[in-house]
Amino acid sequence: MIGLWVYRRSGRNMLLHPLLIGTPLIFIAMMTLQLDFESYYEGNGLLRWLLGPATVALAIPLAQQMHQVPALFKPLLVTLFLGGFFAALSALLLGKLVALDQQVLLSLAAKSVTTPIALGLTQKLGGLTSLITVAVLLTGIIGVLLAPMVFRMSKIDDDRWQGFILGVTAHAIGTAKAFEISPRCGAFSTLGMGLNGIWTSVFLPLSVSFFLP
Repeated sequence: MIGLWVYRRSGRNMLLHPLLIGTPLIFIAMMTLQLDFESYYEGNGLLRWLLGPATVALAIPLAQQMHQVPALFKPLLVTLFLGGFFAALSALLLGKLVALDQQVLLSLAAKSVTTPIALGLTQKLGGLTSLITVAVLLTGIIGVLLAPMVFRMSKIDDDRWQGFILGVTAHAIGTAKAFEISPRCGAFSTLGMGLNGIWTSVFLPLSVSFFLP
C-alpha cells in the first residue's frame, strides 16, 4: 500500500514502482523480526497461490480483444518464438561467459516469464527461488523503463504490438504498465505474457543442459 501510494504520487514514475518501494520495506521488516526467507516464503502461501488466479483473470480483457488476433497470428508467433527464446538463452549465455555458478545460472534462466511460472521452472531446474524472484522483478522494471525508448527508435506506435512486446519481455510488470497505456495494449500484453510462459516452459528445460558442465 505504501509503494502504491508513492507510485501514484510520483506520477507513475517507474523508478518508484510499488515493488521497488514495497520489497525493501518487507526486507527491513524481515531483518527486524529476524525472519529467514524460507519461513517468510512458506508463511506467504496464500498470497503466492493467488498469483495464479490473478494471472488467469487477465483472460477477461484478452477475450474482449481476441477478434483482432487472427489477422496478426503469424507475426505474433514469430515474435513470441524469437523473443522468448532470446530472453532466456541470452541470460544463460551471458551467465556462462562470466562463469557464474551453476545454481545461479539456473536461477536466472526463467527471468522473463511471470512469477508463478518462473518459480515452478526454477524449482524444476534446481535453481534458487529467492534469486529468481529478484531476477523477475528487475527484468520487469528494466523492461518497462527501456520500452518507451525502444518503441521510439523502432517506430512501434501500435499499442497492440507495444503490449505484446511488453508481455513477452517484461511479464506481469510490463502487463500492468500496458494497461496504463490502454485496455487493448494490456490485453495483448496478457497474451504475450501467457504464451511466453508456455513457450519457455517447453524449450527451457530442454535447452539448459547445453549450458551446464
